[in-house]
Amino acid sequence: MGKNIPVIRLSEMYLVRAECNLRLGSEIRQSPLADINLIRSRAKTTPLNSVVLDDILLERNLELCFEGLRIHDIKRNKLSTGMYMWNDNNLVFPIPIREIRANSLLTQNDGY
Repeated sequence: MGKNIPVIRLSEMYLVRAECNLRLGSEIRQSPLADINLIRSRAKTTPLNSVVLDDILLERNLELCFEGLRIHDIKRNKLSTGMYMWNDNNLVFPIPIREIRANSLLTQNDGY
């Protein structure tokens, strides 16, 4: 029987560390620039001379494309995607009816 097994890629960990170090103004283990350039080097792209938060978020989009993490980045950073703002009801799935029937304390998400 198939199971969903979460996979965490090493490049994601470098991106997480780069973002955390940039936000905190620290360089724990590596600088944000070094982490980003490590990923860019592996991808055979031009290294950056400096890095800001938008660079890290763009690198996350490119590196982790189609892995289902973008929605979390959008909500965490309060960004928009296309015509939807981070808190738009269209970015939330409905709660399955069987779950609402099983727990009367649940209420359906707005818009469904």
